[in-house]
Amino acid sequence: MASTSDRKKIALNVYLLKKRDDGSPCANWAKTEFLARPVGSSGKALLIRTDEYPLGTSGEYGTLYIKKPATESEPEWVQFVSSGVTGSTKLPKLKNRSTSAILVIERNSRQFVIAFGHGRFMIEPRLVEDRFGIRTVLNSISPDKVASIDRQTFDASPRISRVQTVKASSVSDFMINPEQDLLRGLVGFTQRSYRDSLGDVVAGIDSFKASIGIVLSELPGVLDVILERSESTDYLKRDSEGRISQFAWVENLLPIKDRSKIENLEKALWKKLKAPTLENMWLSVPEIFDWSEVTGFRYGTTDKGEIESDLDLKEFMSTLRKGATIETIKRKEIIMQMSSGIPSRRINAFKCIYAEIKLGIDLFILHAGTWFKVEDNFKRGIEKYFSSLPRRAMSAPFIEYNHSGEGDYNEAVCAADPTQYGILDRKLIQFGGKHDKIEVCDIIKTSNSGTNKSYDFFHVKRGRSSANLSHLFAQGLVAATLLVREESFTTDVNAQLTNLGLPSLPSPFSARGNNLVYAIIDGPSTSTLDIPFFSKVTLQNCGKTISAFGYSVALMHIPESATYLAAKAKKSAKKKATKKTVKKAVKSTVKKAAKKAAKKAVKKAVKKAVKKAVKKAAKKTQRAQQLNQ
Repeated sequence: MASTSDRKKIALNVYLLKKRDDGSPCANWAKTEFLARPVGSSGKALLIRTDEYPLGTSGEYGTLYIKKPATESEPEWVQFVSSGVTGSTKLPKLKNRSTSAILVIERNSRQFVIAFGHGRFMIEPRLVEDRFGIRTVLNSISPDKVASIDRQTFDASPRISRVQTVKASSVSDFMINPEQDLLRGLVGFTQRSYRDSLGDVVAGIDSFKASIGIVLSELPGVLDVILERSESTDYLKRDSEGRISQFAWVENLLPIKDRSKIENLEKALWKKLKAPTLENMWLSVPEIFDWSEVTGFRYGTTDKGEIESDLDLKEFMSTLRKGATIETIKRKEIIMQMSSGIPSRRINAFKCIYAEIKLGIDLFILHAGTWFKVEDNFKRGIEKYFSSLPRRAMSAPFIEYNHSGEGDYNEAVCAADPTQYGILDRKLIQFGGKHDKIEVCDIIKTSNSGTNKSYDFFHVKRGRSSANLSHLFAQGLVAATLLVREESFTTDVNAQLTNLGLPSLPSPFSARGNNLVYAIIDGPSTSTLDIPFFSKVTLQNCGKTISAFGYSVALMHIPESATYLAAKAKKSAKKKATKKTVKKAVKSTVKKAAKKAAKKAVKKAVKKAVKKAVKKAAKKTQRAQQLNQ
């Protein structure tokens, strides 16, 4: 292709449609399949109406679909300011008008969809090839020519962030955490050999974006290059000096393509979704958006109903109809209500689910509607660290848990041996900003061995939910860091120890010879301590940093007592029985009310019929009397 640098550029937003796997003899998706069916005000999904224009003498450049009618909406601020316009002056009729169109073109037995305007909302999301844009960009740029990276950090509260530079930078400059970060979007400067075809700068998430100086007749050739780049694995090649690729971390999570494997995963997911407790699963919007423009979320099919301030998986599941399946979720939408006059955004509910699913020895992650297998070597490394961490045996004054809360438990432990153990739970130290308050640990143990003093810092947390554990590991890391770096923090801790009658920490404080113990209260004594996979990743990240300071890091399992577990089971059974009784009572009440209403309706109908019959008989009698006269 000739140089395109001097031509007027066109912004292309290219999607690739998935291959058929439904057994249909037809190779391509029909218009009724690739056009989206948004839910209308009636609550029913309606196919988008379009005008069609074949491009080229025989449609060789695809078919253009223009949505009709064009969308018009009054800006939200108009209604807000209109009350201030007084007298005969009136605001003009103000409307935002937007046009949506898509160009569908086939190349190499694959269908591409190029979106113009708001055309991306015209495409059925289930048919879009996931991560097509990312793969294309990975193979079209150099690792040292990156402009922007979107990544998701897996944790109790998954975070999506965007980091961009003012000039081309190396991947290493973006401080990627290869053990926790999933690549969600990428912008970079195109390799010289692909600039004529793809332009100078390329971007990708699910779609591929570029501004290219081409005319329509050159589009098929560009699409051929884009498809070839998306199918390549050049981004994994070692550099000229034999070093591993800077993009190798992208492979820590591998997308699943096998349909039968996906079906098995979805069956396992649905089973977990129907369970009373939703472990290692939550809802989150799988893309970057501006929270200041969002007023909340709805799980219904229309823009009416209660607005939720945040996404909640349990609440969402309660809105599903009886007999729902995983396919119900795939077709259900979550409405993101916008505050700036922008139409409400509809997000596929299935794409909002994050879940960790184990099948055999393999671990799979569901994120943004795509299943990922955790790469075996990566998984082995994380599991190896978790299993190699020393386990501190539970011994007096620590006891099995049979308490009303963590605070109550911590106090009981320290009260049993106040000469060595001190409670620092909820004893916060203000450090840094005005509102930054830090807890050095929950329980501290002091040991004297001649002139040597050592300390055990216990961080105690009940349960193994991702949120609880994330807080636990972060608390340990922050406190451990401040002790070795900030003498003023150590001084404040010593003031607390003096109040407890315990020996002070040396200042400056050295981590070597001291221990940090993560104590997790969970399950019976017969159970083995285990935590969610990405909690293990967080533990490794925190634990390695803490160890680097010189601390010894260990885990301790605090079992829940048989008495506590029995009381817990009894309470759960009682709650379930109460719920069943209430449900039965409600059903009975509804039945009685319905019976009463039906009886009332019958009585009313009979009364009406009798009244009508009497009236008719009276008319008949009156007519007979008139005839007799």
